[in-house]
Amino acid sequence: MPDPAGELHLEPLPDRLRRRDPPVPPDVLALVEAEHARWRTLHDRLVGLIAALLDVAADDGRPVREVVDRLLAGTRVSLDTLVDARIDPAEIAALLRAHGSTGTVTAEDGATVFRHRCGSGQRYWADHPETPTVADGEVPGVPGGRPRYCARCIATISRHGGERWRVDPPADPTGHCTWTVAAGG
Repeated sequence: MPDPAGELHLEPLPDRLRRRDPPVPPDVLALVEAEHARWRTLHDRLVGLIAALLDVAADDGRPVREVVDRLLAGTRVSLDTLVDARIDPAEIAALLRAHGSTGTVTAEDGATVFRHRCGSGQRYWADHPETPTVADGEVPGVPGGRPRYCARCIATISRHGGERWRVDPPADPTGHCTWTVAAGG
């Protein structure tokens, strides 16, 4: 469903369809909701698997930073393939929606700011509060006390966006992750 010109949002498709006027036929809405729920289950299982793999490697004595670096180096579909090198906020909004993130998008001081409940690592953290976390200084750009999965995400974004795309993860699983994308990225 096309967005109105220039609209950046983090609203799931089923929610958008429910507000349509005229209403979307109930059978179409039911199909979209069922597929969205199926995707959510598959995505949550994938996040759980990635988090467990990070934990296994780190628990075997490897530094988390080394594990994350090696994981990113071996990833066949990099963020560079998914999001243009220009760091387009519309593509980032689509990426966040695809990962089940919900929240707000605002323009502030020449940047686009996404404040969202992460649909990946933060959701995993909320569902599994005992998940292992990184220590202060263990992974560059990742504050201590954040899950290892956050380290994977933040390291990926840092490599792709440099100073143009900054991530500030929440202090706990109930907060909002903030992604700031510099204008003209």
